[in-house]
Amino acid sequence: MPMPFLRLSLVACTATLLMSMAPAMAQETQPLQGTPVRVIPADAPMARMELAPPTASEPMRAKLDGKTVGVAPGLRIFSTETLLMNPVTVAGKKTQVRYTLDLYGQLLTAWVLTDAEVKAWKAAH
Repeated sequence: MPMPFLRLSLVACTATLLMSMAPAMAQETQPLQGTPVRVIPADAPMARMELAPPTASEPMRAKLDGKTVGVAPGLRIFSTETLLMNPVTVAGKKTQVRYTLDLYGQLLTAWVLTDAEVKAWKAAH
């Protein structure tokens, strides 16, 4: 192949790539103001959660309002700032949460609630 043809195809590929990225680069990002948006399913019940730390012979378990349930392998606990929390850091602490269970009745997702969210949920229910 002649050298000018290779150079022209390289320029064409580069131009195509840059043009396809232009819309994504043109979007402006706005800084987040105030508290983050929390998307909690409307049917997620509220409970006082206490995680029991795992031992050599027992897996991690959760108590939701005194009822013991298993913990799903993909457990996600979201803080009041919508950050993921390590379940071990929450173990042994009693926190107000809204939660969802998986198909097997294991704790799958929990959202730690602020005092204002607890009051608002109790007022609505």
